[in-house]
Amino acid sequence: MYVVIAGGGIAGTAIATRLIDRKHDVVIIDKDRDVCKDLYANYGIITVNGDARNIEVLKEAGIHKADAAIGTLYLDADNLTFALLAHSAKVPRILVKMRDPAYQRAYLLAGVDSICDMSSMFTNKILIELESPQIKVVTSIAKGKALLVMFELPKSLPVSGIKVQDMVKDPAFASDCVFAGLVDEKRERIVLPRGNDRLFPGSKVFMVVNSKGLSAIGEYLKRMETKKHH
Repeated sequence: MYVVIAGGGIAGTAIATRLIDRKHDVVIIDKDRDVCKDLYANYGIITVNGDARNIEVLKEAGIHKADAAIGTLYLDADNLTFALLAHSAKVPRILVKMRDPAYQRAYLLAGVDSICDMSSMFTNKILIELESPQIKVVTSIAKGKALLVMFELPKSLPVSGIKVQDMVKDPAFASDCVFAGLVDEKRERIVLPRGNDRLFPGSKVFMVVNSKGLSAIGEYLKRMETKKHH
């Protein structure tokens, strides 16, 4: 896949390095010549020094052969211009980082397929982790209607563990949430938990939840924490 990224900041660089690790072809456009030099010297990322809002610069970056265009510029107005130009070049997938939710409709009209709402993600993450510090928000799904979260199972669980199929019988996990992954510490990877898999005290699990399920899990973890201290 050939991907053009507007902006060589933290977000653009992080996305580019991950894509390159996955064997995709990536080019970053950035106005700062020194940034471009550093990206190539430190990460081997191909860059184009110029303004991603300029159609000639986009042509130089190969926008017309791109499979995807990603806008990570600081200002929404700049990302919107980049998205419009990418759409006019018939790029199949356009993704942007959005700071101000007021731009959402404009992005959609500009042909953007996926919007990362930084403001809502940050707000949700802070509120949830402030009220339920045991739960870490990984990402928002379906415009915030669901969340992918990670948490450690309480130490008050039986040392022998509990099967997934038995864990889901607990009211906290019986509805409004789905087990999405289990961290396999020995093999250092995430596995999809099956009914017979055992969960142990301290096991790290990933779940997809809505707001109701999130509250139930938060209460469950608090309850189990209290149980551990008695």
